[in-house]
Amino acid sequence: MNTAFNCSMVSLTIFALSLRAEQTNAPAIHLPPVSVTGATNTGSLTSPSIEKAEQIKKEVPGGFTLQGLHSMNQGRVSSLDDLMQDAPGFVTLSENNVEVSKVFIRGSGVIQEDEPIGVQYLIDGLTLNQADGEIIVEDFDVGTFKYAEIYRGANALQYGGLGLGGAVNFVPFTGYDAAPLSVRLEGGSFGFVRSQLTSGGVDGAFDYFISVSARARDGWRDHSDENTELLFSDFGYRLTTNLENRFYAMVDQTRRQIPGALSYQQMEQNPRETQIGATAEDFQKNWYYFRLADKLAYQSGPEEASVAAYWWHRNAYEPNFYSTIPTNIENEGTGAFYSDNFGALLNSTTRAEFLGGDNVLTLGFNPTTESERDAYFQNLNGQKGALTGADDQWSANIVLYGQWQHHFTEKLSLVAGIQFDYAYRHFYDYFNNTVDGNQSAIAAYHGINPKIGAIYDLTEKDQIFVNYSRSWEPPSFDEMVDFDDNVVGASQTFTRLQAQSAWTVETGARGEDGRFKWELALYHSWVSDELLDLNNANDFDLGAINAAHSFHQGIEAGLEVRLMDGIFIRETATHAADRLTLKQNYTLTDTHFENDPVYGENRIAGVPIHFYQAQLMYESPKGFYAGPNVNWIMTKYPVDNANLMYTPGSFLLGFRAGYRITKGLEVFVDARNLADQRYASSVDPISSEKAFTPPIQVYHPGDPRSIYGGVSYQW
Repeated sequence: MNTAFNCSMVSLTIFALSLRAEQTNAPAIHLPPVSVTGATNTGSLTSPSIEKAEQIKKEVPGGFTLQGLHSMNQGRVSSLDDLMQDAPGFVTLSENNVEVSKVFIRGSGVIQEDEPIGVQYLIDGLTLNQADGEIIVEDFDVGTFKYAEIYRGANALQYGGLGLGGAVNFVPFTGYDAAPLSVRLEGGSFGFVRSQLTSGGVDGAFDYFISVSARARDGWRDHSDENTELLFSDFGYRLTTNLENRFYAMVDQTRRQIPGALSYQQMEQNPRETQIGATAEDFQKNWYYFRLADKLAYQSGPEEASVAAYWWHRNAYEPNFYSTIPTNIENEGTGAFYSDNFGALLNSTTRAEFLGGDNVLTLGFNPTTESERDAYFQNLNGQKGALTGADDQWSANIVLYGQWQHHFTEKLSLVAGIQFDYAYRHFYDYFNNTVDGNQSAIAAYHGINPKIGAIYDLTEKDQIFVNYSRSWEPPSFDEMVDFDDNVVGASQTFTRLQAQSAWTVETGARGEDGRFKWELALYHSWVSDELLDLNNANDFDLGAINAAHSFHQGIEAGLEVRLMDGIFIRETATHAADRLTLKQNYTLTDTHFENDPVYGENRIAGVPIHFYQAQLMYESPKGFYAGPNVNWIMTKYPVDNANLMYTPGSFLLGFRAGYRITKGLEVFVDARNLADQRYASSVDPISSEKAFTPPIQVYHPGDPRSIYGGVSYQW
């Protein structure tokens, strides 16, 4: 490991030890007794409470974060970035602070532009990704979730997660935990407007939750209008005390203009302008998405089991760059496609005493398939021209997994698991009158991913852990199918790639004591055949290709400290004291080639290296809250793998305030980038600056100073 990584590890270890010593002398805080009356609410079996998730957290021998809604609801509720704003190890880069174009956990999925890979996304354990691994994260409404579980790395095994990044499981509201009626209205800079109406309730054995939301934005940059409408609903029926069925329906419709990327000089001089051709050729992303799912859950004492099935359909239309001459810009023209995905889940968890200790046995089966039909056309000043490509893509991903946790003592447990994976990709080329001819091809992959880990309970709330595991990621169609940019016009090609794999060692700790709550994970991954955009020794752009050897290493740290209590309002028998809380998280993502014949030991482009977030918040029991926040990319990081181009870091200062006026009524204001910094909120990593003709347009300007406000009411 390099010097920076070692120094960071030593510093954080010393910090953790000193923090622990301080906690030992911290005075005990006594809370008044609380009495609860009313009807018993056993909650949902399919969408468990966050309290149950907190218990499961103690069984994860690695990086795991529970992300609740408290911080998100104190400001704008629009995107995945808003939900994950203080989650360590989770890095989001948005092109315009509304939609999220890139998501990184442990440097996974660097090659993707706007459909992240390397991380499995789920709702109540049901996969949201396409069968080839890609996902559009704007399909779901973060305002419909009560919390998210972030399993980093191999800790995602029990959800069938294959990639280096891990898995994120969203747990939605149900009738058991939603308000009968809730309204939220938001508005702000650059024509941003969002509204959401929800309703939930329980009627005997039946419960329901329905959310309808709409979002519109004129956009700060030219040609960046957006309109999105989202529907989410789930309906549960308790067949018996131990058996529940839940049906889910989701609809998403989005129409978005794309301003595209700029060169660094353009971003500095006039960041509101658009990429070459974006306005004239009317770059857009338009789609509708419809998803149905059904899950049957059983719980009885130590036994839990689930069986589920889902289907979703997407229809998309995307005018993009097109040229009739050879170019180094992706030359796909106007794309139109529709896809259908089918999947299922079989999962069981058994808790029992065996070999003199408590045991947890998890078994699961997670198959998914996708059929996609694509057509590409010339983009003639925004109008659809002649056909340039047509294909069918059929993919399957089948995962079988098992995990066993054995408690040798009350404090020490060992976790062992294994995945068996099979992936299939079949490409049918229906447009063959090109210089590259018929590109139809089949690629099949199989992998075995073992995992072993240990957890030791220092106290009832404090743990240390270690694990060693293998991850495996077959290539997606977007990585294997592309347009040959070096011929006249456009020619679709298929490149057979290897699956990316990695061995990872991880160690860390988590816990809470008095005023402090923390989590810390350190990891190092030895990656083989990483999927990247590379050049050859002559600086010829090869497109997506496997890098033989690379490594990813990093730190994921979170610390929450209750700095002061009873500042203006003392604790009484009827209400708590006011408090001042500091939340911080730090993510180091250090990724490098290893003995590469072209790039040597260069840093892999596109991922911020040092990422720090903090929020200082004053909260009063009378309903008022206010405080500043910081999003800090601490150093520059490379845009190309040759490490010739860089984007500077950024320091974004924000402020939030709100007031719960009466029971159920709340207003808020959320100010961002108060210093009006000019910066790149996202970049499109490339192979080498030398392979492209200026202007090299890979920087997406972030929004300037902006202010959002809103009001919500629950009945």
